[in-house]
Amino acid sequence: MRCYLDTSAAAKLLVEETESDALVAFLERAMEGGDVVGSSRLLETELRRLAIRLTIPQEHVTLVLERLDLLVPDDEVFRTAGLLPGASLRSFDALHVAAALRWGADAVATYDERQALAARAVGLEVVAPA
Repeated sequence: MRCYLDTSAAAKLLVEETESDALVAFLERAMEGGDVVGSSRLLETELRRLAIRLTIPQEHVTLVLERLDLLVPDDEVFRTAGLLPGASLRSFDALHVAAALRWGADAVATYDERQALAARAVGLEVVAPA
């Protein structure tokens, strides 16, 4: 399986939240089982900005990113994101869904309901370990 990690999920690896332990356990099982976990380079910008806002050391962000297969978005990702259904879907969320499709993901780990709806609409499984 290929599981795409969006920012709402990846942030839980940096900030202790209710779902953090369940997400870590899910990702560890996935990786130990040979699954690939990835995201896109968009995640780096979002996590680094989060770290600055919350004064989290950038080294922690680097450690998270080093464990992921990161897609470099191309023109097709931006085009697909712009054409995804959903009037309330935000641009960065659309970019993550389009990147997941381009990367060949089977599932998207997200805690964002609008993004989850968009992912399901294009045939991706949605996981939100709790």
